Amino acid sequence: MPLAPSIRSRFRSLSILILLGLMLNLIVSWSLLLIPRYSAAADLRIVQFRNPNTEYPHDAIFSVIHQWFGVHEHQFYLTRRSRSRDLPKRTSIYWTWLPWDSDPDAITRGNELFTSFAPEHPDHAIISTTRVGFPSLAMETQSLVDDFSLLSNGSLRTESHYGFISRVDGVAGTTKPGIWPHAPYILFPYKPIWIGFAINTVFYTTLVSMLIWTVRQIKHARRMRRGRCPHCDYELHHDFRDGCPECGWRRVQAKAEQ
Repeated sequence: MPLAPSIRSRFRSLSILILLGLMLNLIVSWSLLLIPRYSAAADLRIVQFRNPNTEYPHDAIFSVIHQWFGVHEHQFYLTRRSRSRDLPKRTSIYWTWLPWDSDPDAITRGNELFTSFAPEHPDHAIISTTRVGFPSLAMETQSLVDDFSLLSNGSLRTESHYGFISRVDGVAGTTKPGIWPHAPYILFPYKPIWIGFAINTVFYTTLVSMLIWTVRQIKHARRMRRGRCPHCDYELHHDFRDGCPECGWRRVQAKAEQ
């Protein structure tokens, strides 16, 4: 049974709104990665996890968390080098959230990432998971930088899963203070965090709907002040009682009142 024209029209409008919300979700998530390029981490924590009974090849994992507005980076590495030191926690502007953290413990997660990337120099590699999104973390990528492998073009060996990483200059690898973040080099993560992706899409779809409704109400009010039909702009000479003969606005209601 075919759908009525009004139902088809509403379904089409809803589909367009959801598509706009999804696109806005992606644009905002990717744009948030501009923040780490121009600001220091709002929050940084360094923790060592050790589990001598682990079944994984690495029984000690160092974990570092960098946070910016809308960006969360979790790093894993194996050795405490001289530049790795505890830094005081700074005032946090980390407002993005995730309903729950799907990552297992640092030992398990770190070993999984090192197995996945299989770096040539494990003791000199830092692997990160970077999540972005607002109001919830929605997209994720994984990246590796090996600061012991200097390529012929002067950059460090990098690798990424579910996203892209721009060139990391070799000088940055030798002079970086403390544990330096990967987020300033990350581009277009595309692995969805489904619960956060759905929350953000609904959020932006609602935002777009409210904006369109507000603009439409303003436009309708301006047309009525000029004495015209609010829907099709047909000249009614301020006579709104019988509705609009051009588009049918209020015609059914007017007939019912008569």
